[in-house]
Amino acid sequence: MRQYIAIIVVGFYLMACSAKEAEVVVTPAVPEKAPEAAELSKPANNSVCLVGGNTSANEVQFTWVPVAGASSYEIKITNLKTNTTETKSFPTSPGTVTLVTGLPYEWQVISKSSKTTLTSSSAKWKFYLTGAGEVSYAPFPASLTFPASGQQVSASAGQVKLAWAGSDPDSGNSFLTYEVFVDTDVAKVRIREVAPIKSKTESVSIPVKSGGTYYWMVKTMDESSASYSQVFGFRVN
Repeated sequence: MRQYIAIIVVGFYLMACSAKEAEVVVTPAVPEKAPEAAELSKPANNSVCLVGGNTSANEVQFTWVPVAGASSYEIKITNLKTNTTETKSFPTSPGTVTLVTGLPYEWQVISKSSKTTLTSSSAKWKFYLTGAGEVSYAPFPASLTFPASGQQVSASAGQVKLAWAGSDPDSGNSFLTYEVFVDTDVAKVRIREVAPIKSKTESVSIPVKSGGTYYWMVKTMDESSASYSQVFGFRVN
C-alpha cells in the first residue's frame, strides 16, 4: 500500500515539474511612441493668403515638415467667423483644401501613426484668405488665453485677470484696441448686452465673487473693422 502511495506522490511531483517547465515567459511589448509634432510652413501665421499660383478656384495649399513616426496627417481648419472646423486627411505634405475666400482661418496638423493610437498636434496658425478686390482685412478674432474655457480659478484681492492674444493681417497688433464683454449671463455676453471694458492691452482685471460663474468675449478692432472671439466661461473658487 505504501508503495502505491509513494508512486502516486512521485507522479504528482513529476507532473508539477513538467507544468513548470512548460510555462512560457512572455515579455511585454514596448508601447509605440506617438509620432513627432509637425512644424507648419504655409500659409504663414497671421498672414494674408492669396489663392492662385499652382492651385485653382479657392484652393489653398497647406505645407508642413513631415516628421519621424508619422504615417499620415490630419489638417484641422477652423473658420474663425463661424467657429466651425473641418478635418482633411493626407498621407504627407502638402495638402490642398478648397475654402471660402474673404474669411479668417486657423489651421493645425495632427501627426498620426498606423502603429499606435497616440497622436501629436502642431501649433495653431492663423491666416486670412483674401477675396477678389480686397485691400483691407478685419483683425483676427482674439485667442482667449486665460482663463481657459471651463477653467476653475482663484481670485486675487477679489479680482481675476483676463488675458488674450490679438493679431491683424494688415499690421500685426500695433494698432489694435479691444472691448471685453463680461457677465454671469452667457446670453447677454453673446449679444453684447453688457457695457464693454475698453483696453489697449491684451489683459484686464475684473471684480468677481467666490463661487460665481462668468462668461467673457473680446472684440478686436483696427482702424476700420472688427472681429469677435468665442465666448469662454470660468468659475471662481
